[in-house]
Amino acid sequence: MITVKTNIKKILFCCGVVFCCNIAFAQNTLTTENIKQLNLKLFCLTTTTDTIHFVKYDTIDVTKPLILFIQGSLPMPLIVSNNGNLDANHFSIFNKTIFSQFNVVEISQPNTPPVVSIENLNNQYSYVKSKKPYDYDKTYMKRNVIETYVERANIVIDYLLQQEWIEKDSIYAFGHSQGAYVAARLAAENANIKAIAFSSTNPFGRYAGIIQESRAKAISKQQTEEEVQQQIENNWKSWKYMAQTTDVPDDWNSDLPATWKSFSQSVVEILANLKQPVFITYGTRDYHSIACELLPIYFGSNGKTNYKMHPMLGRGHNYELIDDEGKRIWNDSKWSEVMDEFVKFVQHEK
Repeated sequence: MITVKTNIKKILFCCGVVFCCNIAFAQNTLTTENIKQLNLKLFCLTTTTDTIHFVKYDTIDVTKPLILFIQGSLPMPLIVSNNGNLDANHFSIFNKTIFSQFNVVEISQPNTPPVVSIENLNNQYSYVKSKKPYDYDKTYMKRNVIETYVERANIVIDYLLQQEWIEKDSIYAFGHSQGAYVAARLAAENANIKAIAFSSTNPFGRYAGIIQESRAKAISKQQTEEEVQQQIENNWKSWKYMAQTTDVPDDWNSDLPATWKSFSQSVVEILANLKQPVFITYGTRDYHSIACELLPIYFGSNGKTNYKMHPMLGRGHNYELIDDEGKRIWNDSKWSEVMDEFVKFVQHEK
């Protein structure tokens, strides 16, 4: 490993080609770059079948437990470049004191550059190849299934287990939104994961969340019963198409049917059978997450007791405040509180 003085053009270049330093890791190639402007280390792990970028949110290698943060859907880059300035996409969710206690690692989305210029982001902060808002990388779209994320996470964990700065018996996964499904599957397959956070998603799957959201809007009178019923029936038809279709038009510009099928499967049984402790957190005004409140029923039936429910009252999908009129107050977010509670949970369960 080497430390290189941060230069934005150089970083952008290195993201697409081999870095100036190679390290043998099994049959893979590892390269690193210290991003001093952000005080993080960017890794590039090249295997025979994939190139996996991930960041560690500090540049000093000190032996500590590990939190693997698994982001949600959409091809959001790890780092955004804006007129010479760099910004880590998810840095703000962490209370800075966490970095003194834990090594925090985040893996890039598949086929998504780790550093992207702000000009190549759409209004959802997702990487697009042109000015078109949904011009996602076609390979990313094909690989956007749960198996891809679990495989990539396992490869990174295998690497991290060989590093002296990781406490081998203290590896935890925090999965948010779509990433929560990944965390559940990852823990079921990888015993090195000692606990997980299941954050802000519907354990019964993506389509279940969409339908429940529609019905809730009818109950709260945000929409008429007739409007909602039509939406739900359209969702039934849409799911039938997704479940039966493999070939799609070339100009398809949203998640492929394979993605919908992958993330619309229930993980309730997986969670109920996990040996590892589970921290379940969600905003009570996030329609997609309210089904988390059913998990203790299923856990009780399976005799699972090593879990904690952490509802965030009056909060939305990203723990932002939502007022009684439904307005999201983005500058009032409780992400750091959620992460602090997860830290307390894993420390208590260890």
